[in-house]
Amino acid sequence: MLELLKDIAQCVALCISIALNSILTYLIMTKSNSKMGSYKYIMMYMSLSALCYSVLGLIVRPVKNSTAIFKPVVMIYLMSFICAFYFFFASLIAVHFVYRYNALKYGPNWTYFKGKFLFCWFLISPILYVNWTLNCLLVFQPNENNTEFLRKRMKNDFGVNVDDITYIIAEFYPMDRNGIRTPSFWTFFSGINFLVMTVASLIVILVFGFKCYYEMTRVVMPGRNYSITQKLLQTQLFRALVFQTLIPSVIMYLPLFVLFIFPMFNIDLGFAHYVSISISLYPALDALPNLLFIRDYRDGLSNFLKKPHETTLKSFEPYSIRRGSRLTSATRSTVHLS
Repeated sequence: MLELLKDIAQCVALCISIALNSILTYLIMTKSNSKMGSYKYIMMYMSLSALCYSVLGLIVRPVKNSTAIFKPVVMIYLMSFICAFYFFFASLIAVHFVYRYNALKYGPNWTYFKGKFLFCWFLISPILYVNWTLNCLLVFQPNENNTEFLRKRMKNDFGVNVDDITYIIAEFYPMDRNGIRTPSFWTFFSGINFLVMTVASLIVILVFGFKCYYEMTRVVMPGRNYSITQKLLQTQLFRALVFQTLIPSVIMYLPLFVLFIFPMFNIDLGFAHYVSISISLYPALDALPNLLFIRDYRDGLSNFLKKPHETTLKSFEPYSIRRGSRLTSATRSTVHLS
């Protein structure tokens, strides 16, 4: 019963993710402020990637082989593809912070995020994605020993017969012919690969996150040579990015990191069941920070949800209030930083 409820919740979350990321992609294309510069392309890159992740997640969600859309050999490839999104998103968030810092320091049209340089930045995530996909396909393949090792665990934790499902596994201490468990060189090599890419992404996020915070304090400081438009927009983008980092860190990256690292020390935590539930929530929450914190998109979403007769009032362009301008009582508005 629990597995059925989890499968239903996962399907609902992925469907919500597809809807929200589709709306976000449309809003980025049509409602983005002109002062965003190249950042709107990075945001669109993220939303389209989350959209692909959600569609793939619907295809490879936990099901028995008898009800799966594809044959087991194809499902192994698809599972490897979806696992590699871990590093795709982690590296893309790191690129987000690098751009945000340089946009705050040098302006949104920073030379090294335009043209061919922007394309090079976009290549970082696919390179790490291919790296981990190859790890899954070459190292984490199932075999008879893995199947016997998982038989009791899958029955107790998930209530399924391991012979009825397709899986990939990182077994750090496989059993040899004598029944003795010994470290696997290639699995540990993949584990080190996992650590290097994860720690590198985390260091970039933390370093440039603190740099962004420092630059933000300068942007919003009274007397600085920044327009109200720039202050509002940069504050909104930074807030959205912070929450867009916290959400996957709490419900996806940290649980997976712990779940993958502890087996390297032959420690069984036994909470994989809960990790699978938390991961299913990530795609549904991924688009929310941009939709809720960035005013252009929040207003666009609000207008989209309103009834036709509620949108007949004359609209005004966001951030159009100039410093020192006088407002009549009929047109007075309040400028918020959120």
